[in-house]
Amino acid sequence: MVTFKAEVYAHQKKKDGTYNIKIRLTHKGRKKYIATPWYATKDDLTRTTLKLKNQKYIDLTDGLIRKYRNVCDRLGEGIEDMTVEQVLDYIIQEKGERFDLDIIEYGRKAVKEMMEKGHRGNAMSYKVAFDNLVKFLGRDTLSIKEVTAQFLKDWAKWITEQPNVSVGYAPNNYLKRLRAIHNMAKREFNDEDAGIIRIPNSPFSHIELPKLPPVRKRAITAGQMRAIAALDYKTVWHYGNNRFNFAKDLFLLSFFLIGMNVADLYSCVDYKDGRITYMRTKTRNRREDNALMSVKVEPEAVPLIEKYRDPTGKRLFRFYKMYKGTDAFSAAINKGLKDIGRIVGIDDLEFYAARHTWATIAINDVGIDKYTVHTALNHVDETMRVTDIYIKKDWSNIDNANRRVLDFMGIEIKSVEEPLYTKGDPESTVLLKQKT
Repeated sequence: MVTFKAEVYAHQKKKDGTYNIKIRLTHKGRKKYIATPWYATKDDLTRTTLKLKNQKYIDLTDGLIRKYRNVCDRLGEGIEDMTVEQVLDYIIQEKGERFDLDIIEYGRKAVKEMMEKGHRGNAMSYKVAFDNLVKFLGRDTLSIKEVTAQFLKDWAKWITEQPNVSVGYAPNNYLKRLRAIHNMAKREFNDEDAGIIRIPNSPFSHIELPKLPPVRKRAITAGQMRAIAALDYKTVWHYGNNRFNFAKDLFLLSFFLIGMNVADLYSCVDYKDGRITYMRTKTRNRREDNALMSVKVEPEAVPLIEKYRDPTGKRLFRFYKMYKGTDAFSAAINKGLKDIGRIVGIDDLEFYAARHTWATIAINDVGIDKYTVHTALNHVDETMRVTDIYIKKDWSNIDNANRRVLDFMGIEIKSVEEPLYTKGDPESTVLLKQKT
């Protein structure tokens, strides 16, 4: 049963000595309070209990309580299935009080929560989208009421007019991020079962998102991969890391380890019995098995693993000692790959091409079935999600597939020693032992 009572509270005394009169709502033993537009002075209240004694306010609050009871009566028996919060929301909605939400602030909060849960890559994609939205607006606040179909069309048009923008991708990606946050807000603040609809509009259903451009094929040919492996190391004119040599090593290592990506190379720790086992960073939060992956280390990969091994044993590789995070680690590799790409004739060579190339060679050149390749790449497959829960993964099929790919490639790692010359003496032939 819902009950109402007009009250004031001593601890809520205003600086001017008045008290806001509130209506206490009680339902199922829990209380909520609804503020009124009226303020009582100490003369309007009893001295000790602070109950209303001014008949003016008694009449006003009694009239308001009658309205609230009428609202509850319209809910009928369904009110017994509602929480006190739902009853309060229904009353407020009936009062005509307008709900509002700063969608940018709400989105920033969601990004922070993603980061705290370890979803850094996903969080950064939302951050970039909201940064772009703020730039478009010229302000850092946006009422959810302003998010209309026309607003979205204007934003998409503005994005495409900016320099260095991938037409289609950026508008599609940014608007999808805002749509996800908009839907998140509707799930949180609307309660359709209770008839509480604070966010009624669905602007995204009235527009067609810009189509994505064709995905750029990042795989390179088997011949190009062999050419990269055959490149000589460049001379290092100073102590430290040569990005060209570093990029070559890591590109090949990723290929030998079935396209292991930057984040997992940086953080992996489990290397025993000739296998590297890790949970793939990109998809671990979207998989029942936490994207568990285990790769058999083939002889081709051993020299490179030993070259970059962490002497402390804290992690498998010492990359975390060389770079403060995966972003800097990735940037160093990709800068080196640009030089490598120019030499072997590949425009804009990226680290991810090692993964794409392994898959392409496995299917097109070696004849590995697509399901095995899909499993080896540790992809998320919504059509197989339930089935995968019940099937124990057999790594032997993946091991055999990788061995066949590497046999086809015939890449032999003879040496990973790099020439290192004295700083400031490029003509010197005095080799120095590289620091590790």
